[in-house]
Amino acid sequence: MIIKRLCLYISVLLVAMATQAHAASLTDTRPLTLGFMPYLNAELLIEKYTPLATYLSEKLEREVHVTVAKNYAEHIRLAGEDKIDIAFLGGSTYVTIGEKYGLKPLLARYEFEGTPTFRSVIFVDKNSPYKNLTDLVGKRVAFGNANSTLSTQVPVYMLLQAGVGLGDLGQYRHLRNHSNVILGVEFGDFDAGAVAEEVFRENADKNIRPLAYSPDLSTHVFATRSTMNPELRKKIATALLDLQQTPRGLAILKNIGETLTGFVPVSDRDYDLHRDILRQVIPLLEP
Repeated sequence: MIIKRLCLYISVLLVAMATQAHAASLTDTRPLTLGFMPYLNAELLIEKYTPLATYLSEKLEREVHVTVAKNYAEHIRLAGEDKIDIAFLGGSTYVTIGEKYGLKPLLARYEFEGTPTFRSVIFVDKNSPYKNLTDLVGKRVAFGNANSTLSTQVPVYMLLQAGVGLGDLGQYRHLRNHSNVILGVEFGDFDAGAVAEEVFRENADKNIRPLAYSPDLSTHVFATRSTMNPELRKKIATALLDLQQTPRGLAILKNIGETLTGFVPVSDRDYDLHRDILRQVIPLLEP
């Protein structure tokens, strides 16, 4: 009888605590963080995403601040440990976090020119004699951060598919971000480089040309911390999905990227190809 009463008391206490936590989450007015890995320079990321943060602040009636991690590893840890409220994730980063910390609730994925997929580009100088990925055997190749979906993991997969292993390259280096990869090839420090197609297009005025494109992959995604109140999560998702419906929203999207046309619904299975790619390339990239 005593044990039964104790169990009943504990159950009532847990329900009360859950109810209080739910109510507190609805009235919480602390600023939300919109966090990024430094796939571009921090200053540029803040410039690109501050209008989106301002829009979300108005929609949620709660401040939203853009934050940029010092590196990819820190971003993965912070998002994995639920220390970022709204996290920008590449497909591979989302998969990596899910396997290490558990899947994070998804909000929406990017849509470029009406499609929720994009590609990696391996590129060379416009005057380069190289025509195929096999021509890069013995050459100098610049990748982005080792944790980057589109500037390292997918390009390494592309090379493997062409029969070119990392050991077949004359030299390869992981640079801080996509912008540095563009500069490395442009200034002749590398014979080829790998970036997201979006970044390649934004630098179309540079003296570079594409050598190969990857298969279509599900785009970047926004996810929330696991502990976020579902009602708040729904409000954020709705705000993102509605963005393309107004002239102001379209301007916000264009500020992020010239070819970004909106945010669209997303599910975990959209990243199955990323999982297949990671299984093949991660053993090659581990120190």
